[in-house]
Amino acid sequence: MSARPTYYLHSYGCQMNKLDSELVESRLVQAGYERAPSEAVADVVLLNTCSVRQHAEDRVWSRLGVLRVRKRREPHLVVGVLGCMAEEHKHYLQARMPHVDLVVGPSAFGDIDAKVEAARARNAALRPQFDKHGRARLLPSAGLVAVGAGVSGDTIRRDVRVRPARAQAYVSIMRGCNMPCTYCIVPSTRGPEVSRPIAQIVDEVQRLCDDGVTEVCLLGQTVNAYGRDLQPKASLPELLYRLHEIPALRRLAFITSHPNFVTPALIDALAELPKLARYLHLPAQSGSTRVLKAMQRGYTRERYLERIAALRERVPSLDLHSDFIVGYPGETEAEFEETVSLMQEVRFAQSYVFKYSPRPGTVAAELPDDVPEAEKARRNQVLLALQAEHGLAYNRALVGSVQEVLVEGLGEGPDSRLHGRTVHHRIVHFAADDDTLVGRYVPVRIVQGNAHSLVGELLPDDAYQGEERHAAAAGRR
Repeated sequence: MSARPTYYLHSYGCQMNKLDSELVESRLVQAGYERAPSEAVADVVLLNTCSVRQHAEDRVWSRLGVLRVRKRREPHLVVGVLGCMAEEHKHYLQARMPHVDLVVGPSAFGDIDAKVEAARARNAALRPQFDKHGRARLLPSAGLVAVGAGVSGDTIRRDVRVRPARAQAYVSIMRGCNMPCTYCIVPSTRGPEVSRPIAQIVDEVQRLCDDGVTEVCLLGQTVNAYGRDLQPKASLPELLYRLHEIPALRRLAFITSHPNFVTPALIDALAELPKLARYLHLPAQSGSTRVLKAMQRGYTRERYLERIAALRERVPSLDLHSDFIVGYPGETEAEFEETVSLMQEVRFAQSYVFKYSPRPGTVAAELPDDVPEAEKARRNQVLLALQAEHGLAYNRALVGSVQEVLVEGLGEGPDSRLHGRTVHHRIVHFAADDDTLVGRYVPVRIVQGNAHSLVGELLPDDAYQGEERHAAAAGRR
């Protein structure tokens, strides 16, 4: 083992959490820490958490239970809870989890190295007390809590070497959310919108590209609302045009967008910038105007469909992705059928479907959860089946085409295959015995289309050119 202190970090939840974890690791590495090969041998164990859905929280509570047992054996171990659960459950963690040394909200991990050092120093000074079985007694936390205020992670100068993929990287362009969606806990855990200056983002992306990144995905809770809080104001289209000028950048994407901020300027950028990925994640959540109003989404079914029509008229090669919630309080069968009809009308290339579950602290949590669980499950399966049908049609239409695939990795198992994604974000599996292809763009002829993925055969590098390249980039159906 290294003489340097070691850490192990678990990351739960969305892409934003994964990026936050990279920033935390950057700070720790810069402070002289080393990543442990496993949690069991780490001096510091951090859990970067998510509160959007109950399942993610349940996994964290389970992991904390395991760490409680270890802390009884090793009282000097530092245990930290970071992110949204730290913000949402800070009082419970302080009162009921004495083995947790750090509780750090998503807006306060900019000096995580100093917080970890303080916790290590405190634990090192402890005189452990043991019970008759030789187990250390868990002493009350000294209150190393930083939630709602502190040093923002955006102050961290990212160590671009700390990332899981050589060719791909996430970049946060804003934090927080100002939208009033009744079911969502994000505004209360991550705070209001705060956009990063364009120059700062361009510098980070340039440094990533200098280190081998060719695909960047920009992140924000409502990413296309970027720049409204800056002085002078900025916009996502303005940022996209600036980033597009970086020579080494080959693909550029952004998630997640809100229908209210799909502006003509954003549609123009999607049409005019060839490096932009050919997909847009634009959650509808429901096809019923009455339900959308209850959710406080800020648009009607008709307005959403107008946005879709404008996108498809100007950018016909664009794949559209969506999210849906079924069983929202008060949703009737007729209103659910409106969602079914919206899916049938738009025919999304990909959709995520979730059963509504109340999140404490949200407006919707005060409403009667009156759609039976069995009915939520049925509606969920109806939408999943419909999306699978649409996905299958999209993917089968690509059979015979040649797609440029960014290779992401090798699958597991004895017959494992390489996998990667097209410019439309569609996953492709193909056989190859050369794992040095990971991080490269390769031509793959599609031989099979499934509901959620494509199967292809690797071609020589010069196969992807001319009219065939143009057809694949345009998303030939």
